[in-house]
Amino acid sequence: MNRRIAAFAIATVAVLGLTGCSGAASDDTSNDAADSADSSAPAEETNTDQSVEEACGIVIPKLQEASAAAGDIDTTGATDPQTTVDQFNTVVDAFGDAADSVSNAEVKDATTAVYEDFGALSEVLSKVLVEQDMSAASEVGTITSDMTTSATALQELCS
Repeated sequence: MNRRIAAFAIATVAVLGLTGCSGAASDDTSNDAADSADSSAPAEETNTDQSVEEACGIVIPKLQEASAAAGDIDTTGATDPQTTVDQFNTVVDAFGDAADSVSNAEVKDATTAVYEDFGALSEVLSKVLVEQDMSAASEVGTITSDMTTSATALQELCS
């Protein structure tokens, strides 16, 4: 019974965190105006051929697709714990692929931060479900906070 509760709790947190990455990029014209008015834009943005808007246009749909795939994660306890972890890792890997798919440094860094935070949750999920180390569940609060911060930063960058 404890395994089912842990699986449900952690998977629910993961799915809630994933929804933080589901925002769509806003209208390009408003971003162009904001970008030209913002004199504090990082200089590294000029070192790439890919704009923030272009990179977000690539990353956001990939993250949305990964978020949708999170709905396939078994939270009922009907599968073995390793399968649940593997399903979650598929979602996390998609986040890494999204980060690798862009060359804009700002968007790549923001997406990589989201990927790393979800990777940390994956490690906790494995410890709790597979290794039965319930003490690892105490890390969920910190990881969830980190996930929220990184997802919010990516959303703000891409809005």
